Amino acid sequence: MQAGAMEALSRANLMDFVLPGSMAVGLSLASWLVLPSVLRKLHNYVESGPKARMLGHEYADSVPFHQSVFGALEDPARLYAGALTFSYIGYLIAPKSLGAQYLGQIRSGIAVASLIWFLYQYKRNIFTRIVSGKTLEKPDRERYLTMDRLSSIGLLVLGSMAFAESCGVAVQSVLTVGGIGGVATAFAARDLLGNLLSGLGIQFSRPFAEGDYITAGDLSGQVVEIGLHSTEMLNRDKFPTTVPNSFFSSQVIVNRSRVRSRGLEVNLPVKLTSLEKLPTVTSEIRSMLNSHPKVSLEDEKPRCHVSQVGAASFNVSIGCNLKPMSIDDFLVTQEEVLLEASRIVVRSGAALGVSA
Repeated sequence: MQAGAMEALSRANLMDFVLPGSMAVGLSLASWLVLPSVLRKLHNYVESGPKARMLGHEYADSVPFHQSVFGALEDPARLYAGALTFSYIGYLIAPKSLGAQYLGQIRSGIAVASLIWFLYQYKRNIFTRIVSGKTLEKPDRERYLTMDRLSSIGLLVLGSMAFAESCGVAVQSVLTVGGIGGVATAFAARDLLGNLLSGLGIQFSRPFAEGDYITAGDLSGQVVEIGLHSTEMLNRDKFPTTVPNSFFSSQVIVNRSRVRSRGLEVNLPVKLTSLEKLPTVTSEIRSMLNSHPKVSLEDEKPRCHVSQVGAASFNVSIGCNLKPMSIDDFLVTQEEVLLEASRIVVRSGAALGVSA
């Protein structure tokens, strides 16, 4: 009789474990096997349904599944379902164990981790679609990449705090106690923080981009890479140079790669005995500048006038804007303008003189 009662009790305990455990495993397997198909059908419905009917297939911007909100939800949902199943089975096996006492906190932690993972995936998909756009220019692409990195860091910090809070850690108390040490650490690391903040300012304001030729204070060169802490450059001697980002916050930056035009100002000395030839000289020089292929006529017209009269000669001042070019091309163009202006002076019958 006693043996039969024990056997019946064991059978009852086994059924109390097997039935709920089997149901939990079945639901978990269903989530792993069926959920991806359901999410793909929902994605196809959204892509080919209301949006396409409203905008038309030729205007609807199709989003692939792996870059959609449903694609971002797939893996976190699987994680959540599987983790809940294992925690529940563990509770069924040892309901009075130490881990069973914290089952609520474990489930809250799993929920927070799954949510943070989903938000990260969805955020990454959004920035991937934006950055991969064909019409996006390089400075804007760099700005969005910086926003992606910053949002990842912010999501990681907030997610860690939420996960710790869900697991029973008093985050507010920890932050309060650590505030004093945080102030001391921030003071000790003020240079590092200054470089990081300056790097963020450069990333968003974009005073220069990779590949630009800039001048900042006594430093001139080409920008190779812009980081959050420092910027890599090649100086005039082509030596690799690492510049802390805080350096740029206190300097006037001249970006020669974004210049629309370059100003050219030269003086040509002409003898006073050629004074009657002056109208012809200045007129022909202005005509030469207007027809020169490297002179820009967008902002203002070329200038040619007498700027100063000396004892034996007067200065003909020549000014114009040149199209964007390198320093070598600028020097060549300056030489061309001077030589052609000198030929005009000679052809007009005037004589070059000594600068006043």
